[in-house]
Amino acid sequence: MPEACPKCGHKNIIKHGFILQKQRYKCKSCNYQFTTTNRERGKPKWMKVMTILLYVSGLSMNAIAQLFNVSAQAVLNWVRDYAKTHCEKPEPGSAVIVELDEFWHFIESKKKVMDMESL
Repeated sequence: MPEACPKCGHKNIIKHGFILQKQRYKCKSCNYQFTTTNRERGKPKWMKVMTILLYVSGLSMNAIAQLFNVSAQAVLNWVRDYAKTHCEKPEPGSAVIVELDEFWHFIESKKKVMDMESL
């Protein structure tokens, strides 16, 4: 039996049934229900690092997900978590904005030049 509640640290804990053949406990002070586990949750660190390396090298998220037998959403979450902790966010003023009217005039002028060259 655990010594204290993992959420609040209170020692007033009772047994509260079973879930998947594991004893469930309940904290009487905060009503938190929990089981004791000895294993780490989630995928190993090496798998997450390999997915980042494969993604950066150009492999798609779906292909990486199939290789490691995980969902594409899990791969996306790992990539986002890596980017948040290791990459700088770009400055907001660095994008070049082109108005649609300017773009249309640019294309039209290129068409005229191409028509003149074909003569």
